[in-house]
Amino acid sequence: MARPGAGMSNLRILFVKEAQNWPRASGNDVHGFHMMKALADRGHSISLATIVPPSKEALEGLKLDSLHRLDVPSAEPKPLPFLQRRFVSYYGVTMDHGTVLAQIIRAKEFDAVILVARHLLPLLTGIRVPVRIWYPADDPVWHHLTRVNPFKPGTWGEFKKAAINVVYERTFRACYDRVWVVSPADRTAVRLFAGCSDVDMIPNGVDSDCYTPRGESDIPTSCVFWGRLDFDPNVDALNWFITRIWPAVMKRTPTARFAVFGYNPRPGVKELARTSGVELHSNLPDLRPEVSRRQVAVLPFVTGGGIKNKLLEAAALGLPIVCTRWALSGTKGKAAVQVCRSPADWAESLARLWASPTARKELGSAARQWVTEHHTWDAAAATAELGIRQTMERCPPRISVKDVFGEPGATATGVLR
Repeated sequence: MARPGAGMSNLRILFVKEAQNWPRASGNDVHGFHMMKALADRGHSISLATIVPPSKEALEGLKLDSLHRLDVPSAEPKPLPFLQRRFVSYYGVTMDHGTVLAQIIRAKEFDAVILVARHLLPLLTGIRVPVRIWYPADDPVWHHLTRVNPFKPGTWGEFKKAAINVVYERTFRACYDRVWVVSPADRTAVRLFAGCSDVDMIPNGVDSDCYTPRGESDIPTSCVFWGRLDFDPNVDALNWFITRIWPAVMKRTPTARFAVFGYNPRPGVKELARTSGVELHSNLPDLRPEVSRRQVAVLPFVTGGGIKNKLLEAAALGLPIVCTRWALSGTKGKAAVQVCRSPADWAESLARLWASPTARKELGSAARQWVTEHHTWDAAAATAELGIRQTMERCPPRISVKDVFGEPGATATGVLR
């Protein structure tokens, strides 16, 4: 087990989330959980504060020093400036939660507070210590810009969405000291649009003990995709693959089958699933047994940023992967995947893998070797730890939380031990 460097004290870190959900279907749930776990494994003291109380299953495997609730009565929060107040209303954040968070920080000093979700940034207004970090995984400004096609007026509305997010990030810029992202594109976007220079690139890892190969698949000429089906990049990927690529695949291999697994499918996804050869499986708690029955994982991403957790999961499962270049955003090393561009390229690559168990096994084994070498959560936690310490060292002599908030009159509201 990795530990902090010699002579370094353990850090006291508070993670703040709206919810720690089970099953872990979203990127925030995946990287939030594993970052907490990896930092705790490195010897740091980890606490968690949520608005929605987490279930026992959601916390299983986490070593928490303390668990806090933000959904409790609080004193009247202090007024916000006009623009901050408008965004609080726009994103539906309740500032009572921010008051409770300040009480928690006042009662229990932390070295860092990690906000895992950008819409919760207003909760940090008025908080000056400890080190404040926004952990967004990928930047929505960049996401919206990737969806713009100058030749398609129907996509021009993405400019407005991007502009709103730029104003939001700038409005709350004083509320965070560092930002953690997972890819170079996101790092550039945050520096440019949010105006934050202290940006750490922390590629996601994968739990290779949880995602392990499960033997040879038993559904011939099959491929699979999984992820949240109410998330724009996933929906864009499915739409592009089924409308542009799948007809060529079916023409080349009439028996081809494409399985889509995910949570909260949008109506458009359900409509796409009516295409011949396509099947939709919604809200399955554990995807591993079913996706492992398919012969090839396809990742046809054409928009968005950040690292695709499903890429790392598929590689750890030992599945052969066929994907676009876009799917490799933020990855380290040379990923063992088959990259395709044209419909004919996709049809040929899938047909070749379906016809050869040996080719599937070799590509899948190489993918697992790559991901276990280059994408571990311990390496991610080590980079995160370094960023926290850099900010702490750059600050003046440590200011006590009590110096900022004053002596508390009582213990913090909503603390569960």
